[in-house]
Amino acid sequence: MHFDNGTYYSSDKEKFEDFCIHNSLNGPGVTMLSDGTRLEGSFIDSFLYGNGSSYSSKGDQYHGNYRNNQMFGYGFYSFENHDKTVRLLDLPDEILLIIIYKLGSLDVLYSLLNTNQRLDQMARSINNTKFIDFSIELSDGQFSSIDNIKLDRLCEKILPGIHHNIVGVTFELAYMERILLAYEYPNLTTIVIVTFSPDILLNYLTEGSAITRLFKEQIKHITIKNEKKVFTNQSFTDVCARILSICRKCTYLDMNQWITNRSSTILLHDRFSNICYSSCLHTLFINVKNFEDCLCLLDGRLNQLSSLTVNINFIKRSSIIDNNQKILSNLKEFSLICYCFITAYDCRILPLLHRMTHLNKLTLCLYVIRLTNIEGIDLNERVLCHMLDLSTFIFHICTIMTTSQTNHFLSTNDIQNTFNNWKYSPVSCNIDHFSDGYTYCHIYSIPFKMSWLMHITNTFRGHCFQFVIDLVLYDTRPFEHEFFEWVSQAFPLLKYLTLNNMMAQEKKRQIQPVKDKILISSRLSYMHLIRLRLTRAHIDYANQFLYHDNAYIPRLHTLRI
Repeated sequence: MHFDNGTYYSSDKEKFEDFCIHNSLNGPGVTMLSDGTRLEGSFIDSFLYGNGSSYSSKGDQYHGNYRNNQMFGYGFYSFENHDKTVRLLDLPDEILLIIIYKLGSLDVLYSLLNTNQRLDQMARSINNTKFIDFSIELSDGQFSSIDNIKLDRLCEKILPGIHHNIVGVTFELAYMERILLAYEYPNLTTIVIVTFSPDILLNYLTEGSAITRLFKEQIKHITIKNEKKVFTNQSFTDVCARILSICRKCTYLDMNQWITNRSSTILLHDRFSNICYSSCLHTLFINVKNFEDCLCLLDGRLNQLSSLTVNINFIKRSSIIDNNQKILSNLKEFSLICYCFITAYDCRILPLLHRMTHLNKLTLCLYVIRLTNIEGIDLNERVLCHMLDLSTFIFHICTIMTTSQTNHFLSTNDIQNTFNNWKYSPVSCNIDHFSDGYTYCHIYSIPFKMSWLMHITNTFRGHCFQFVIDLVLYDTRPFEHEFFEWVSQAFPLLKYLTLNNMMAQEKKRQIQPVKDKILISSRLSYMHLIRLRLTRAHIDYANQFLYHDNAYIPRLHTLRI
């Protein structure tokens, strides 16, 4: 946190105006640990624990990082500069509210309630007690269980005074009964469940149970998050069907919050049409196994659906002809994502899109095997001309073609010119002719909004892919050090990296193992990378990431070679 020159900056550089105090935490500038970790609100969290230990808002423990801070009456830290000391309670309400907001509701409630009248009043404010998050999300996206002592105090001492304010609550499934049955929540409408297990949730949602009554009478928004566990498609389908059957007021259901791409999917095409039926659901995020399951979601069982985001595992050709031409007049937003190569773009995807004449927003992420390229003219004449109300079109489409005399000389400029007079967001493109006889053509809207990106080659440059967390690199030409410098900067949130390239690097750099990587200040840093796969890669790339003194991967915990 940094206060200077009339401006307030949080540790993630968020800016707040009209406040002046010449002071900073842990020295000048943004508060940082010696390993480069940014601290958000840790100076408040740390007073809870004593023992000289400090904790970040995510539960990470640090020792001895607050040498300049002094302990005061209620355990609140002061911020000490050479000539000035400012106690937390000396700050104006506006700044305290900013700090409370940055900490998160659970930390605030546990830390500030029943400690000081002024802070207690702020902590109990309706805005701070509307949404309570009982989960602890770690830096790699996984969840850590809340401490039982902390949970006991929250349920016994804190919830009695705020339960009537709570609109939304996030919790681990294991604590669902303990939290939801502790008190009545008259205004509760939103539930987020983490560390999900379909069998356990089904046990809670039995006929006549108190939790079932709550879901049936109050809950309108449900989000299910999962870590790395993959369940059977049958159990996943059963719990989806159960939620929709009992939640009579549910308008929003997100079952697509999976960290891993190997997610469970819903199976509908071989079940009765009353499975997963709802007359009030407006928004759905879901994973399905194949294209038939997607069609089932749009067959009328969800007749009020206005927004559908569907991730499909497989889209294959079918011998059964689908003659359903019914216009989906209620559907206003549609997102179709499939990361497997598909050959049924023309015969399956296009007919479905032609039924969506009232769309306002369309998102497509597809890898299509086709004889000819998908480009701007093709999209306009075969898709967009059927959607007169469309205002937003977000897409990434990669066409995979066999290199022929027709497309051998196809260039990036040729593709870009097909988007002349394009009325949607800007478009970029990239084309590669590989020696194995295939041509890959990527077209995508800017800014790039997808979280997963495959078959990135040496020819990609220039743009920032700020939302991508899962990346696959592929080329038949070697990746050199300069390419990885670009990757580290263009993909700032990258968590999962797969590299497929058997070609040795031509510009090998001297290997210099580093004794203390904390001291590295480099352009080639992957601050969020937790998994690296080099199973189909030359050994040079293992050296590139693991031995070279310019490579810094502080959070890597899974390596496959």
